[in-house]
Amino acid sequence: MVRVSKVVLFDTYIPEKDFLYYSIPEEFTESADIGKAVVVPLKKSRKLGYIWDIEEIEDPEFEVYPILSILENIPPLSKPLVRLVNWISEYYANSLYKTANYIFPSGVELEVLRYLKARATVVEMSKKQEKIFLALIDNEMEEKSLKKSLKVSESVIKALLKKGAIEERFEIKLIEKKPRKHVYLSEKSGDSWGSFTIDKKILDLMKKPILLFIESRDERWKTYFEIMKHFYQRGKSILFVFPTVKSLIQFGDFLSQCVPFSIYFYHSFLTEAQSYSVFKVATTEQAVVLSTSKGLFLPFKDLGVIIVDQEENEFYNMREKEPRYDSVVVALKRGELEGIPVVLGSSSPSIVSFYRTIYREMELYRKPLFYRPQITVIDLRKDKTQEILDFYSLRKIEENLRNRRKVFILLNRLGYSPYIQCQDCGYIFMCPHCKSSLVYHLEEKIMKCHYCGFEMLPPQRCPVCEGYSFVYGGIGTEKLYRYLVNLYDRAKVLRIDSEVELQDETIIYGADIVVGTRLIEPWLDDEKIGLLIIYNLDNFLHIPDFASPEKTFNMIKRIIGIYKGREIIIRTYNPSHYVVRALKINSFGNFLNRELLNRKSLNYPPFSRIHQILLEDIDEKEILDEGGRIVSKIKEEFKDLAILGPAPYFPYFVRDKYRYQIIIKDNENLINSDFLKKVCEENRSPFSNLKFIINIDMREIIT
Repeated sequence: MVRVSKVVLFDTYIPEKDFLYYSIPEEFTESADIGKAVVVPLKKSRKLGYIWDIEEIEDPEFEVYPILSILENIPPLSKPLVRLVNWISEYYANSLYKTANYIFPSGVELEVLRYLKARATVVEMSKKQEKIFLALIDNEMEEKSLKKSLKVSESVIKALLKKGAIEERFEIKLIEKKPRKHVYLSEKSGDSWGSFTIDKKILDLMKKPILLFIESRDERWKTYFEIMKHFYQRGKSILFVFPTVKSLIQFGDFLSQCVPFSIYFYHSFLTEAQSYSVFKVATTEQAVVLSTSKGLFLPFKDLGVIIVDQEENEFYNMREKEPRYDSVVVALKRGELEGIPVVLGSSSPSIVSFYRTIYREMELYRKPLFYRPQITVIDLRKDKTQEILDFYSLRKIEENLRNRRKVFILLNRLGYSPYIQCQDCGYIFMCPHCKSSLVYHLEEKIMKCHYCGFEMLPPQRCPVCEGYSFVYGGIGTEKLYRYLVNLYDRAKVLRIDSEVELQDETIIYGADIVVGTRLIEPWLDDEKIGLLIIYNLDNFLHIPDFASPEKTFNMIKRIIGIYKGREIIIRTYNPSHYVVRALKINSFGNFLNRELLNRKSLNYPPFSRIHQILLEDIDEKEILDEGGRIVSKIKEEFKDLAILGPAPYFPYFVRDKYRYQIIIKDNENLINSDFLKKVCEENRSPFSNLKFIINIDMREIIT
């Protein structure tokens, strides 16, 4: 029997292999353990990895190389964290390697020093070998120095090692990149804690995961602070998770005024050296870390509680690349494995989380908002002026400007015009690689595809009828911005969207009118704001996604939770929609009841689990053929499952590839990722280029 370890390599991807086997030498028998950092050989190099499992193998059929060194100066990963990564990999059909590498710290390089020394032996040697042997008698030398001074190759050294004439010894040196700037928000500025009054029963409820339904963001933050204080004073570390870097920084600004210690940030905008610095602090000291979803993979010395803010936010649905997962579910799973409480905070909780409180799977603490802005609904069906803004909105903008109060306008459309259409034949200019309309940008005088980046100059003539009259249809942030600049020439108008690079964010505070996409959300807590206009609620509400009503309702409620202004204007063509009615009377209950009825009738979460198989290929027929075989096989195994597709997945043609999806509604927990992975692989043709992605437990899905 050979005792071997499964080692997951750090930052070294080997296709189709999540881990490699390495034997455990006798000198490491006592120290080798799951979670330990090790140095292992790989071809002609040496790599850093972690022991992921240890097992006994009888007569391995492949060559197993030994571990070279165990790195005691890198803190080991805890067993619960290793189990969490295994669970994420299995449950969400992720690569174990890619999931585990979310843990491993960047900002560290490994230098392996190899020392050579002669042994007391008599063997036949060539002249070059003898030269090396004599140099190493009673004189241990580092490999690079030896090669440089004697001008010898690796092959000569290998020959001597094989003959037993010399022996080798390894020393491992970690080269840590030092961050130029500290990564914490603020150094210790005093010796006293801030203090806020919270309901003490919250701490009693934390024996289970708890949903804090607190509508005011400020009140929610104060509650988080008191929970943090409770655990920190007992020697525990605390992890805060936020959906965006901006919301994380805003909470950090609040927290830094209330605590007598340093606070650490952890997110994707840090340099490698800064990331490693936070990793090192979290694994060796008591720490308070404010992070995006990435922090859920961070090892901690003694984690006491996980607090997830805005648990309803769709940014927690991490599906763009591996590892794919739902951050809220992962937070709850980590809490379960670590045996620690998890706090989910929200101004308007997700349907699934609130439903879990009804069945006591989670505890609920609720605190309503006492101050609410006036909500005015504009019925756009009655506006016959065809102007960019209706009369009431214009009057309110002027009124706020006179009173020196700011106006923010939320519009979920980029560019000047979402499309350009020939006025003679109706032809719309499309991206040749994506079959989606090209967005016109007036400032750059160019048409862009926002999926693949394709660009072209505005048309002179229609390619179909050779007409030269064009309609610049729809309204984007750029068109609305120019309209307001022309209308209010004395006001400072600012545009904020992904196309605008702000060199200095403080200019936002000097603007009179701000137009933008959802990127404006974090600035809506400015006390000088008097008016917010949701330019067209239907742009959010009528996306073909079963979760669109929930996401729209939650977005507005989230805004209300931070908004200090007096009025919110909602412009819509559907003022009788139940989302609009619930917002107007500020009733989460009304919205919840209607949404649950809709979802139950259509068998959507929380009454089922939704799984998705994405299929992508340059050959549309191949997708339909192979997708059809996958559906048939699933139905063969589970006859009662509701399966939709394969059907086009919007946008269904991107970067010269067709995209289809298979949607599975599973209300009896019959399906798991292993089964879906097996079905997809077994029903794919041997020479197929079909790419498939499995998404388990979707909280949103475009149909």
